[in-house]
Amino acid sequence: MKISSKFFSSLHTGWYKCACAALFLLVGAFSQASSLQEITSLEDSNDITSSDVMQVFGDWLFEGGFSNSSFSGVNPDYKISQGDLLLVQLWGGVDFQKQLKVDAQGNIFIPKVGPIRVAGVSNADLNRVLLNAVKRVYKSNVDAYVTLQSVQKVKVFLAGLVNKPGLYEGQSGDSLLKFIDQAGGVREDLGGYRQIKIKRNKKTIASIDLYQFIGAGALPLIQLQEGDVIFVGARKGQVSIEGEVGFSGLYELSANDGELSEVLSAVAPTSRATHVTLIEISGLEVNAKQFSIAEASKQLVSAGTRIKVSSQQRAANISVEVVGEHDSARELILPARSSLKDVLDLVRFTKSSNQEGIQLYRESVAAQQREALLASLASLERNVLATPSSTNEAAQLRKSEAEGVLNWIGRAREADPKGQIILPDGYNPALVFLRQGDRVVIPSQKSLVIVHGDVIFPTAIAYDRKRGLKFYLAQAGGVVGKLKDKIVLIKRPNGSFVSLNGRAGSRIRVKAGDEIFVLSKPDVKSLQLIKDISQVVYQVVVAAAVLVAF
Repeated sequence: MKISSKFFSSLHTGWYKCACAALFLLVGAFSQASSLQEITSLEDSNDITSSDVMQVFGDWLFEGGFSNSSFSGVNPDYKISQGDLLLVQLWGGVDFQKQLKVDAQGNIFIPKVGPIRVAGVSNADLNRVLLNAVKRVYKSNVDAYVTLQSVQKVKVFLAGLVNKPGLYEGQSGDSLLKFIDQAGGVREDLGGYRQIKIKRNKKTIASIDLYQFIGAGALPLIQLQEGDVIFVGARKGQVSIEGEVGFSGLYELSANDGELSEVLSAVAPTSRATHVTLIEISGLEVNAKQFSIAEASKQLVSAGTRIKVSSQQRAANISVEVVGEHDSARELILPARSSLKDVLDLVRFTKSSNQEGIQLYRESVAAQQREALLASLASLERNVLATPSSTNEAAQLRKSEAEGVLNWIGRAREADPKGQIILPDGYNPALVFLRQGDRVVIPSQKSLVIVHGDVIFPTAIAYDRKRGLKFYLAQAGGVVGKLKDKIVLIKRPNGSFVSLNGRAGSRIRVKAGDEIFVLSKPDVKSLQLIKDISQVVYQVVVAAAVLVAF
């Protein structure tokens, strides 16, 4: 679609006016009476899906934390091996100091003492072994001291289901975690964190379960040798877990079946968790079983099982925050399923309380508003980038236009939805049921009307209940241009909007605390893009109570 360059030509008079004005084309179709029901329905819907890939338990392990560090060789349990470098010192009747390398036979050689076998000797016993060998030759007046200077460099094969199989170098005392980290970690699609073997001369010398390291810090210290193979095998089975747990995602079983108690211990059920549901699917058959947490510890789970940890508790009470202009407690404790009317009956209003402008905010609504906003922004971004151009000139124009839209999208992503549930005129507070953590705001009476947008002097004007819309526009210096070419919107204190599109000259009632927006009508040559942008701008206004200008 060809877009008018005039629409994008000015930062202040082009994008801003057209986009802001276009958003109000949608307001007339927005039903104030149904807003509360629609938001509540959205919140209760179970049809929200996520495209995110499920996280695998343990996939955070190999992110570079092991690959850049080595052991220093001072581990007392380290076994001396071929290629290690020792600093040997003799004093007294003999003066000798030299760095000696452990040879292929596992010995070091000291003149007049001869070869001393140190291969396989622990670092802690090394000094004793050396001193005993020296004392066999020098019975008295000679003392000895030895320290491990550096350990042998080894090259180890990484094979199996790692991201970058190959030959990697490290020190013989390094942990297998370092080598797996160097190889990019375990493959998320197939690799097993619990199926790791160390092979030497075609024989398996150790089997390692990294879940033991994650859960209990247990990791065998295995001294690697040149040519060893660290093999990461395929996982044998996994289950999915969700609900009242610290970790939600995929958990690997050590075999095709495993103990449910092990899974629950690893993923840390919350204090609210009371029951576990196991869902097994075999072909067209679905088998679901539910147990209490205590019973679940005795159960076995098989690969492919879906585990849902839930809370069957029913809260007896909820707490609701009440802020703003009132003389009541700031936080009220109410029975579960209490309504907004129950709160208002307990509130002691003051003379300054604006009871017609009461506002209700909910965290879960804010999260859903943000999710919907980000989805709309992503869709708009795709539409902008996918629009084709027929000529080079059109392509250059498209590039400039796209940069402006993409810059606006980036700023719009920073909008912070408030989670306000609009309470339209005439709503019944007895039908508005509250949830834990809801916030009720009672605004104060305001004696001002604020005028924004296409007026000569945007300002705040003292409220006069006898005056209509035209009076307030005149007090702001009048409209820039002709009123018939403008779109007028009134924002009420309770957050609802009144669209005056096509009725700007009518005698609409203005109330104290209202905000009047006067904006230019959009350039219809760019109707499709204006429509797309308008929908997103409107979402930002309703959800975050801000207008992100172009």
